[in-house]
Amino acid sequence: MKNFLLGLFLGIFISLAFAGNILTPPPLEGEPAAEQHYFDEIYRNWHRLEVISSIPDTTRNGKKGDMLLYISGSTYRLYLNVDSVMSWKYATLN
Repeated sequence: MKNFLLGLFLGIFISLAFAGNILTPPPLEGEPAAEQHYFDEIYRNWHRLEVISSIPDTTRNGKKGDMLLYISGSTYRLYLNVDSVMSWKYATLN
């Protein structure tokens, strides 16, 4: 049961990490130009993080699972929203 929960948590975290902002709906059948645009948009948004220069904790709203990359000088932190309000947890990157 413990391994199942760990796998479930990791699966959810990975799916949230790779989710992007796809603005256009899927293309209609038979329109190759629209299909190419849709796949290009998926590719562009696959690994994109918003880079910020101020700490988001208690100053920035977010949705649960939102991730931000904080860069200030030689400090790199990955922030994750945990409650759909203003609580952010971070991991320092080396």
